[in-house]
Amino acid sequence: MNKTKICGAICLTLGFLFKQSDGWTQLSEAYTDGKIFRTALYYGKMTNEWSGKIENETFDAVVLDISFSRSQYSNFKFQSSHRYKILGDVMALLYTKPGIAEKPNPGTPTLSSVFGWHNYALSLVSTKYIQFSAGGHIGDYYYGVEGLHTSRKSDKNTSGTIYYYGGYGPLAIVDLSIPGTSMVLHYEGSYAFTFGEQPVAPDQQPEILNQMFELRYNKIFLNLEIVNGLNDWGNRIKRQQLGIGFMF
Repeated sequence: MNKTKICGAICLTLGFLFKQSDGWTQLSEAYTDGKIFRTALYYGKMTNEWSGKIENETFDAVVLDISFSRSQYSNFKFQSSHRYKILGDVMALLYTKPGIAEKPNPGTPTLSSVFGWHNYALSLVSTKYIQFSAGGHIGDYYYGVEGLHTSRKSDKNTSGTIYYYGGYGPLAIVDLSIPGTSMVLHYEGSYAFTFGEQPVAPDQQPEILNQMFELRYNKIFLNLEIVNGLNDWGNRIKRQQLGIGFMF
């Protein structure tokens, strides 16, 4: 199928959806309109994406998260979300090797937060079925790889160490009512500039793309979280979580 046919199919599909939009569930009818406490169970994985590494170290575990959110579906309304990572990450260490009694293997990636990731935005464009909000992100990032603790002659990937950064940057939030359903697709994406401890070469201080995709239905949500370190050189850590949660 050539590009012209693809574009035509997309235009026809969009036209059909907008024509049928009167039958959509409105955003203001969604359960997520208001202040919400949330808890979720995830399968999470962290990887070191540095192409120069010798060994492809990863860390994965089942993680319990808690978070809070506030959504208001109307023009010039306040939106916020607050995600806390450290509690679930510490719990994960309790049942994964080597646990919290010993240091993880050299090169094991870490991307977490002590005080949480916080997003604040104002709705700028709001219709019955779609809303766009813009604002800012603040948070802290525990970022890097576990350093070598045996021999420096090891052939494992032990470049760098774990650093602690503050982060801030722009944020976008999009909410979309899915046609013919009572579900809402929610997206939060922030670009964080970090500050704090200066890393040792060859690491560079990262900028971080922090994204969350969420499908919400009544009190249940499916969540995909992808957090990427974007430094040009050194250890580039990527955190991915996929799971299901409940809103109270």
